[in-house]
Amino acid sequence: MGQKILLIEDNAAFRKTVARILSEGGYEVRESATGKAGLIDALEGQPDLVILDLVLPGIKGTEVCAQLKRWPQTVAIPVLILTGNDNDGQDIACLDVGADDYLTKPVKTERLLAHCRALLRRTAPAGGAPSRLTVGSLSLDYTRKLVVLGGKEHPELTPKEFGLLYALAVCSPEPIDRATLYREVWGMEPPSDGSLKTVDVHARRVRLKLGWSADEWLSFVHGRGYRVAAA
Repeated sequence: MGQKILLIEDNAAFRKTVARILSEGGYEVRESATGKAGLIDALEGQPDLVILDLVLPGIKGTEVCAQLKRWPQTVAIPVLILTGNDNDGQDIACLDVGADDYLTKPVKTERLLAHCRALLRRTAPAGGAPSRLTVGSLSLDYTRKLVVLGGKEHPELTPKEFGLLYALAVCSPEPIDRATLYREVWGMEPPSDGSLKTVDVHARRVRLKLGWSADEWLSFVHGRGYRVAAA
């Protein structure tokens, strides 16, 4: 059986179309028509990926995403927003509440499946990188996607946030430019210059969750990119 995807979408016709595309792509698909049902299905079914619409009856998609990222049982499940609501700044707002990726309708089949494949990659670290890394008092366990800082565990990072931190720790203290980080963490070429803002959003969320200031541990080197170095 293929990897499991939970599709939360209230438009029945569109939901069936996307479910068919995913099924033909080799995935096991579960469908939910409301935010509340989607939250229940995520807890019970433990999918490998959630594809989430923003405009839903009852609970809004952003609230569903935020809740999924609060619960310990679902925090590590990547969330792909797929919406026709393309308001200016909406993608940033979704990333700020924990979404791992963002696509707007209509979307080509190949693009949707490519984004799903990128989010579902759960292989060993590339290039022979170690599964455990230590930078000062910061330790990263790739297998468990766990961050330990000063002896305290931080399991609240999403897979993309962890991937960003891990990629930077591998090269510490050298910086990595945003385009390279996007390729390594998201597994594809940046679709546009604007998509590189995703890297900035994830870096900001890592700082907030680990209690770092802008110049502590995770810093931005002008003209070169982000870097992780012991404070």
